Amino acid sequence: MKKNGKRAAALGMAVVMAAAALSGCQKGNGGPAGGTDRTGGDTTTAVTEAQGSGDNKLVVAIQTNSYVTDYDNNYFTKYLEDKLGIEIEFYQLPAATDEVRTKVSLMATSNDNLPDVLIVDNALTPETILEYGSSGVFLPLNEYTEDASRMPNYNAIPEEDKKVMEAAQTMADGNMYSLSKYEPETWNVTPNRMFINKAWIDKLGLTMPTTTDELKTVLKAFHDQDPNGNGVQDEIGAYGYQAGGYGQNITAALMNSFEFWNGGNLNGGLALDKDGKTVIAPFTTEGWKAGLTYMNDLYKEGLLSPAIFTDDDTQFKATLNEETNVVGLVSFGSLSNYPDAANNSNYLEMEILNPVKGPDGTNYTPYTEYSPNQEFFIFNGCKNVELAVKLADAFYDHEASTVARFGEKGVDYTEDPAELEKMNNAYVAAGLYDKVTLAYISNYWLEPAAKTWHGVSPRYASLAEMNTVANGMVTYDPEDKTQLNAKSYEYYFDKHPEKVLPLLHYTEDEAGKIQEALSNIPTYVNQTMAEFITGARDIESGWDAYMSELKGMGLDEWQKSAQAAYDRSVE
Repeated sequence: MKKNGKRAAALGMAVVMAAAALSGCQKGNGGPAGGTDRTGGDTTTAVTEAQGSGDNKLVVAIQTNSYVTDYDNNYFTKYLEDKLGIEIEFYQLPAATDEVRTKVSLMATSNDNLPDVLIVDNALTPETILEYGSSGVFLPLNEYTEDASRMPNYNAIPEEDKKVMEAAQTMADGNMYSLSKYEPETWNVTPNRMFINKAWIDKLGLTMPTTTDELKTVLKAFHDQDPNGNGVQDEIGAYGYQAGGYGQNITAALMNSFEFWNGGNLNGGLALDKDGKTVIAPFTTEGWKAGLTYMNDLYKEGLLSPAIFTDDDTQFKATLNEETNVVGLVSFGSLSNYPDAANNSNYLEMEILNPVKGPDGTNYTPYTEYSPNQEFFIFNGCKNVELAVKLADAFYDHEASTVARFGEKGVDYTEDPAELEKMNNAYVAAGLYDKVTLAYISNYWLEPAAKTWHGVSPRYASLAEMNTVANGMVTYDPEDKTQLNAKSYEYYFDKHPEKVLPLLHYTEDEAGKIQEALSNIPTYVNQTMAEFITGARDIESGWDAYMSELKGMGLDEWQKSAQAAYDRSVE
């Protein structure tokens, strides 16, 4: 049943604020290569131009990706159009998540000439989805997901995984306003992998550290004894950057030797206590305080780079790839930080490090259970809802899901049994799975192309499917330093509490009460983390004030609401 009604007051206020923020930056924005620029200017006019006519046509507002050079003349677009006998016309949204949220907010308030479908890559929070859904911007999809005749591919998903997807898709009012992408991979749940300069360890006659004290000793030797041999004290002990989105935050990696913290990427960093039942704020504990003290000690001795609080991705990669290697310890999730890693002399000096133990034996790494990304929405007012549902379900067809991730069959990936029989990967070699089920045979994902939408769409693949993918271009070799799945699994996969906090869904009332806390506290935690580590705030004398400020920002109400949301999720 459609839910109609006037926009909630909160939505109206959010849109007014968003419009004000946007008004100064609309002009001069260029659109993605290979498509019409429909990302700037008047939203209503742009969508009206896109709509046209035709019973088999859908206007899709999509969050763009810089790795997609063309959406109209795109292999995946043509694949879907041919498969379904439809025409897809794109209304291109910006790539940046904050800009997408602003744009969708403006679209929601206009409520006229909206596109039929919205596809974004987890850009909307559960609170926003609930707000737009309950106020009639998005259609509830329950009646379609429950009907196997309308969504046969969706309903063919194994019940255990569908249950996970629907737990994420179902808002606190009981409605599903979105459809998700669920493709769990063991590799991706622990991105804060630490790498240490093994060449320097060997040169200085050191051993691989296993504790925080041993790590400090190694970092001090790196700093003081010129292991890169250039006669200059330019060695950086520990490096990363706090704003990194895929494992580059070294402070998160180091903190987990003292207190489990997911890095703030899910639920603002809230966690469960050891009882597995009580929601806590890790950034208020004695373990957190001890972690700050340890990193402050490293900082004072010049062993933790101050650049971790100011560098961005470009500066991070430039530092890793300086002509003479200057990095002793670093955290990151992807080898793309080192161009041509297999032949990159700086990377080849590094070796993945088992997370080190803190003074009380704490030995965690940032870990986030694979939560389905909310990707697909149907706008209320869609001209052909049944066609939109047909498109939604098509994404969950096995072949379509595979094409969405890996590209063109026979060109970018293979499922040929004769070819796969010759291949291996870390999980198969370890005996976790019987055989490789797919191999990618091109690097299209790493270069701009018009092959797919680069992961921005619903899709389903099981954990077994994703863990049995092989690199068909390189022979599996456990000694190859660029093939890290086995070591990552061994060192990192189980380094987390037995129970971790899942993605929480708040009611409208809860979300209204904690809106400011949700927005402000995670930013404040990162800010004060930097201040405590650098000494701008004294940890001992400033701790009580820090705790008081958190309370003043609504931490108690946030935890209370989070506890209620968690209790509902386990009922």
